[in-house]
Amino acid sequence: MNYITYGNKKNKSLLFIHGLASTAKLCFESLLSYLQDYYIVLCELDGHCASKPDDMLSLKDSIDDIENYMQEEMNGKVYGLCGFSMGATMAVELIARGNISVEKVLLDAAIVIEMGLMALPFQWVFMIGTSRIRHGKPIPRFLLNKMMGKDNHSLIEMMYTHIRKKTIQNACQYLYHYKIPENLKKFSNPVLFWRGSEELIPAKGEKKLKEYLPQMASEVFENMGHGQFLHEHPKEYAEKLKIFLQE
Repeated sequence: MNYITYGNKKNKSLLFIHGLASTAKLCFESLLSYLQDYYIVLCELDGHCASKPDDMLSLKDSIDDIENYMQEEMNGKVYGLCGFSMGATMAVELIARGNISVEKVLLDAAIVIEMGLMALPFQWVFMIGTSRIRHGKPIPRFLLNKMMGKDNHSLIEMMYTHIRKKTIQNACQYLYHYKIPENLKKFSNPVLFWRGSEELIPAKGEKKLKEYLPQMASEVFENMGHGQFLHEHPKEYAEKLKIFLQE
């Protein structure tokens, strides 16, 4: 794991966790210029950056590492915890553990439903898709539209092309069989859930999370697929995030 920090450590802190097969900078760097009043920490997950090229062996180990970093470097506290996709799932796990103090949470398209028999097909589709992108081959439009939202090229543009199959396999094994801990019900601080209207799996996850986090507010972005609002509208994304953080 690696951590990149920006800004004055005396300011309120925001910790961002990126999605699978992307990088911290590809996901969040475009937000930085709009969040200069905050101390920013970007998590670089194993297998997702040049500085940590080895495979991500366990998503649980990565969550442990983030928790340890926060305890050692941030006094166990963060003002805003923000995760996208896989990173949002990791954020759910972090607040459910209750070992760190988090004032506000943004969950962008968290994947929090047990996929069952569909887990393996989704994993293979993900692996085939990333392999085709890495080799400069197009992804069939019907498949892209089905998985990511109609005409959504954001994830292609945000993809870390050096990711290896083992990292994807290890991450999917955790993500697609994730079970929300009962302890999540103890988290009472504000939570905001974002997703595009074309995101089917996060929509199911949103409904499930409401059972554990009744205080959770939601916003759906019309005609948007997975990662599209984050990638294509960083200024609006950051401005909406700041409104939530300042409420």
